[in-house]
Amino acid sequence: MEIWQEQFYLDIVIKKALDSIASPVLDVVMINITNLGSPLVFYILAAAGFLFLAYRQKLIQGFFLVFSLFASWGIMNLSKLFFMRERPIGEQLTFAAGYSFPSGHATLSLVFYGFIIYLLLTADKKGWTKIIAGLLAFLIFMIGLSRVYLNVHYATDVLAGFILGSILLAFFIWAFKSVKMRS
Repeated sequence: MEIWQEQFYLDIVIKKALDSIASPVLDVVMINITNLGSPLVFYILAAAGFLFLAYRQKLIQGFFLVFSLFASWGIMNLSKLFFMRERPIGEQLTFAAGYSFPSGHATLSLVFYGFIIYLLLTADKKGWTKIIAGLLAFLIFMIGLSRVYLNVHYATDVLAGFILGSILLAFFIWAFKSVKMRS
């Protein structure tokens, strides 16, 4: 068995902890949370975000929001093909296809919602902006946690998704700043 097919100690501990609090009500909550990191939601939010930013005459921000999402999607899919880690065995509480490592929901949520957090915090320093940014950061964490709870990812898949997402987000913010300074 390859190392990428094994469960690590962290995977086992976190999954046992989540299984200990499982309930039908929490199943529904976690399914709804995980759906906020689904492709359909990203398509809708990316389009709405671009249109909103274009309306506010912030085309560069809108372009980077959409571009960072879809570029990250491609990089994440290439990573999955490289590692080819199978999903956890057992009942999955939501649909998931393809390989498990890194978590696409974790990667894309961190990049997309993270870029929105960056735009919010650099545009406005008001209290409500910080509250929204904090709620989005909590949502990113909960989307990752939901993937383990629903048994479609190992905890290390989510952790790797967050790491990959952080690297990509840092790159896209750097690229955005570089382009913005030239315009």
